[in-house]
Amino acid sequence: MTPIRTSSPFIPAVPSHSPSANAETSEASPTLHAAVANRDAEALARLRKDGQRANTLNAEGHSPLDVLDRMRDIDERSRSGLRMALLQSLNPTAPLAYAKPEALHGTPWGLEILQSGALKGGVNDAKGGTQSLEGKVFFSDRTRESSTDTTTRPNLRGKARVYAAGDGINTSNAHSRALQHRMAQVILHALDSGKTLPGNDMAPTINVANPEQLPAEGAAWLQRFLHASYINKLSGRKFIGTPLEEHLEDLKMPGSIALRSGTEVKELRGEDLNRFYHQAASELQRSLEDGKAPYLGVLNQGGIVPLVFGFEKIDNLSTHEIQYRAGTKQYSYQHGEHPLSGSPENGGKLKEMEVRGLDDLATVCLGCAIKGVELPADLVVRVKARKSEKAQYLDASQTALFRQKLAAEVAEQAGDKPLGTLDLSQLQRINSDIRAKDLSEWLPV
Repeated sequence: MTPIRTSSPFIPAVPSHSPSANAETSEASPTLHAAVANRDAEALARLRKDGQRANTLNAEGHSPLDVLDRMRDIDERSRSGLRMALLQSLNPTAPLAYAKPEALHGTPWGLEILQSGALKGGVNDAKGGTQSLEGKVFFSDRTRESSTDTTTRPNLRGKARVYAAGDGINTSNAHSRALQHRMAQVILHALDSGKTLPGNDMAPTINVANPEQLPAEGAAWLQRFLHASYINKLSGRKFIGTPLEEHLEDLKMPGSIALRSGTEVKELRGEDLNRFYHQAASELQRSLEDGKAPYLGVLNQGGIVPLVFGFEKIDNLSTHEIQYRAGTKQYSYQHGEHPLSGSPENGGKLKEMEVRGLDDLATVCLGCAIKGVELPADLVVRVKARKSEKAQYLDASQTALFRQKLAAEVAEQAGDKPLGTLDLSQLQRINSDIRAKDLSEWLPV
């Protein structure tokens, strides 16, 4: 583990702002840094429209935002105006005077985070790979990724989007768990319908430590089998979003299993094997529904709904360095929890939620309705489907209208039954039907 440093570690220390101490304050230098030093918000807006970006570093390794943050002899109204001029979105679909987030956190556990009201480090999705710090919340923020970079992170949302997908090589990653749940549903649906599970030539032996805990041990084996045989291969994705009965031939299970407990070995075939599979799948499904899998991934029939949360400036972030073959990368993290409402000492109020499309937004809103979660009243939704397309922004009123349309659609499909009385398969069907609609019709022209 490399050393951990704290308190704005990416930025070299400089004395308090003094216009005469920095050559870039000269009116002959048409840079964002100079405009900040000269407190010229109009020049900032003009330079940004001309293509200058707020992630550029000067010779001292400071961004325009760094220069602003180090200015001491400035009132907060002027500071706020300059920050807005540096970060105001130039996207015409963004709300009027909307400033870009300064820190982002990507996660497949978005509904759980909204429900708890805080980011809880390391609870579900520890970041940073094998050199990660346990129990920390990791952010992508407006600092540079390496000490040799000439800009701050050029793709601020890139890492956050990677984390939001929930992929990984272990059976515990969010993507795998969501698909494990879907496959357990396929197994149970087939067996409960009196159908025979397609077999393969495998005949594994399972070492059973405690025969009284066979359902749990069977679930653990089934989890590993599904992950290795299907989920870690592209074939796993075919189970997402289509009816259960369509997948019976896609999921081939071992034609026999031997259970070894001490010196005793029992071979399972036929009905005994089916009972074992039913027990194991039921236990696996139960544990995943009890919080081991992200709820939106379960609701979406095995497909992760990645969310990227955008925050206002967060103070007092620390640094975590990870050594890769290509060099050292630096990551920002915060100890403990980070409340979505922000805090007096650290700031960082939640202001934006990015989704891949309106179908994912519909699943988020449906999940909120099922779990009784309220989205923050002033939350801006950013819809970004493809890298080549400009993002679409929905302000709070547009999001409220979208949720009203969704509520009406859900009421029609549910027959006015309360969502809490519907079972998971019914909720999954409602979600699937809604995602198939042209949801752009739910937005005002």
